[in-house]
Amino acid sequence: MFKYEGNGTIRHIFESEQQVVTNLVLEKGKEIPTHDSPYTVVVVPVKGKIIFSGINFREEIYPGAIIRMSPKEPHSLYALEDSELMVIKSQLVE
Repeated sequence: MFKYEGNGTIRHIFESEQQVVTNLVLEKGKEIPTHDSPYTVVVVPVKGKIIFSGINFREEIYPGAIIRMSPKEPHSLYALEDSELMVIKSQLVE
């Protein structure tokens, strides 16, 4: 077992060939424009509220509500509050 911690900044806290875990920090009003990832992505809010948008969806996420996306799914984020997220990108074996 290994323990990894975020430290309130944007940085990868774990990286391997199959997985990247990023601590993402967004101040209120900040946006990450539309982009995609070649990985399956799980977004886990640690604090704050985020509007998470993609094709045909717009959801508010907060601690206790997560998003899971398929590879190449376009999405954007907008911080309604100062927010911190764990973004887990994994290359799943099919």
